[in-house]
Amino acid sequence: MNLVPRLPARPPTENDLAERDRFQALVRESLPSVRASAEAWRNGLAAFVTLVGAAVVIKGRTTTADLPPLWRLAVTVMIGGGLALAVTGLWHALAAQSGTKPLAVTLADIHREYGSLDGFELATAIRAARRLTLARRAVALALACLFIGTALTWWAPGA
Repeated sequence: MNLVPRLPARPPTENDLAERDRFQALVRESLPSVRASAEAWRNGLAAFVTLVGAAVVIKGRTTTADLPPLWRLAVTVMIGGGLALAVTGLWHALAAQSGTKPLAVTLADIHREYGSLDGFELATAIRAARRLTLARRAVALALACLFIGTALTWWAPGA
C-alpha cells in the first residue's frame, strides 16, 4: 500500500469548486433542516398522543365492557401497544429535535472524533435523521395497532 501523497491529475475546475461549496452549504443546513422536521413531528405526535390517550380514558371502559374476555384482552393489547408505540415515536422525535448527546464536548474532542465542525454537524444530523426515522416507524406501527384495536371492537361478538 502506497501512502505517499500525490497531486491530483488536474487542478479543480470551476464546476468542482462550485459543487464543493454547494455540498458545504448542504452540510451546514442539514442539522437545522432535520431538527425542524423533527419539531413538526414532535408537535403532531404530542397532539396525537394527547387526543388518543384522552379518547381511551373517556371511552375505553364503555367500549370494551361488553366484550368477551379474550376479545377484551386483544383490544387492550392492541390499543395499549398502539399508545406505547406512539409515545415511543414521540420520544424519538424529541431526541431528534433536541439532540441526544448530553455531555459537554470541546472543540478538541470534535476535531479528534469528526475532523471538523462540519463533520460534527453532519454526524449529528445523521443521528437525528435516524431517530426521526425510528419515530416515523413507531408511529406507523402505532396507527396500525390502534386501527386493529378499533376494528376488533367493531367485529367482536357480544358477551
